[in-house]
Amino acid sequence: MPGATCRISQSIAIGPGFIQQVKVAPGRNETIEGAGVPRQKLTSHTPFLRCKPRWTIGARSRIEPILRKGRDMSVGPLRIVTIGVSETGAALRLFRDVVGLRIESQWEASRPLLDLWGLDPETTARVTHLSYQGYPSGHLRLVEHDPPATQRVRDDLDGPDAAVDVGPKAIDFYANHDLAEAIAEMTAAGFPPRSRPIHYVIGPTETEELLFTGPDGVPFLLMVAVNHPASSHRVQPPGARYSEIATVSVICDDPDTSRRFYGEVLGLNVRSAADVADDLLDVANELVGAPPGTPMHFLVFNAPPDPSGKYLLVHFYEGTGRRLTGRMHPRNLGISLYTHDVADLDEVLDRANPDEILAGPSEVPVGGDRYRIAILAGPNEERFEIRQPL
Repeated sequence: MPGATCRISQSIAIGPGFIQQVKVAPGRNETIEGAGVPRQKLTSHTPFLRCKPRWTIGARSRIEPILRKGRDMSVGPLRIVTIGVSETGAALRLFRDVVGLRIESQWEASRPLLDLWGLDPETTARVTHLSYQGYPSGHLRLVEHDPPATQRVRDDLDGPDAAVDVGPKAIDFYANHDLAEAIAEMTAAGFPPRSRPIHYVIGPTETEELLFTGPDGVPFLLMVAVNHPASSHRVQPPGARYSEIATVSVICDDPDTSRRFYGEVLGLNVRSAADVADDLLDVANELVGAPPGTPMHFLVFNAPPDPSGKYLLVHFYEGTGRRLTGRMHPRNLGISLYTHDVADLDEVLDRANPDEILAGPSEVPVGGDRYRIAILAGPNEERFEIRQPL
């Protein structure tokens, strides 16, 4: 499969995978209030800032989440992405058999949990929880409904939605081997690519990215990284061919509203904020599936020191589409929930507007555990499940 190479000497790359690694230094540009991060224009002449990573994180053998306490108001890295699937076995052929995620538990969702999620009283659900070798963030939760779900959250390949429509977009994994091998593995499992490979070279770092179509049309991105900083790309254990979910992407309606929610309500760190210059738009548009010449703005939120569990928000200015046909909801197929585990749920709810609290807080059984859970609405049709272990 032919790929496109974008060689940018000493500059900031524009791809969704690589922009996560760029920490823009304060300058004369507009600064995001309270974050100290400027909104810069990405061009082929923008200097690449060789910053020493401020944080590093090693592999953990335990699966417990990192709960933030005290003065750290962050909900922490994204712990779980829930995907509604029509057939668990087909999804496992990709995420377990190819990507290498490990099944941590399988269980029938309790009625109180299904009620909190907003499912119909007659609907039941079988849940499969996976992680990458027990790493505490970037987990995947597959939910198969009975009766089967039919509505997709996002259907932008051959369906009614467009690539620029507002809502959850994709889940991103790192591939730790040759991308051609990864393409062959994914295609053999029944999940062919939906874009051509895009290759970026920036000084000593390289990035190659490719978008695939996953179970029930879910877009997922594979990234191959060379010499990426540990603050953005976790060093994988020997023999690991892929990674946990490193990033999720969301098509963003209003960047200011999103900065308030992700920064003030969730307490996440603004890692980078930048526009894409006109001379690089074609490459960026091709990667995300937008029409050529569509202006773009990137926002990356993370929870240091974890390099994974990040959010990449993409805004298209006047080219931003409408809301998705299906909406992000646990009753639908596709990306349906973003889950964070916290030490104090009330602390998070106190920062949210009343209309952003969709359900809860309620004490419910989840698998073999109990949590106090609330469901929050994000500004771009996102649904966040905020849980406090009991």
